[in-house]
Amino acid sequence: MKQISLFAVVGAVFCGITGVAKAVPIVDTAGDFLPTYAGAINGAFDVISADATFDGVTFHLTANLAGPVSGAPAGSIPLYVWGINTGTGTNNFANIGNPNVRFNTVATLNATGATNNPAFHGGISGSTVFIDIPLSALPPSTGFAPEDYLWNLWPRDTSPPVAPAPIGNANAISDFAPDNAVARFTAVSEPGTLALLGLSLLGVVATRRRHTR
Repeated sequence: MKQISLFAVVGAVFCGITGVAKAVPIVDTAGDFLPTYAGAINGAFDVISADATFDGVTFHLTANLAGPVSGAPAGSIPLYVWGINTGTGTNNFANIGNPNVRFNTVATLNATGATNNPAFHGGISGSTVFIDIPLSALPPSTGFAPEDYLWNLWPRDTSPPVAPAPIGNANAISDFAPDNAVARFTAVSEPGTLALLGLSLLGVVATRRRHTR
């Protein structure tokens, strides 16, 4: 009975860890294109959910779109921009009604999966886009501790200007997730930390078993 209880403790600890570490996605209404947007009205430019975690070393950001990136109309060029606020974010989008989207550095992912920094790792799978950003690859903090950094995601149509309105800085942005706000990263444990914890707990179980024989 004592051995079973110890194994139960190991399972409970891991279940508790994974429960705490699970990110809660931000849900974004489908079809909520900005009124100032002049690009393609297509699912590749429409965020429907997004989440972000930080494991102490790397920021992991993922988003789901209303349609596959490959489904963007011919001539439209999707670009996914994550704005990160490290403490001195500015409201660059107040002119289009989103003053609470504050950031001071960005990470971008284009339709081929390429990022704006070779240290970033990004990818696309159907209607899912993601980017992993090592803390060491970001500029130094400007006031926030890394676990307090904030983020927002916005797709852009970077195709050449189209009628009736040119796709300039404001007209190129299709959506914000979250809407007119920034979100916190969910803190998670590094995989290596979980593995070490698991080995430690199993070691306790093995020791207890030897002592109870």
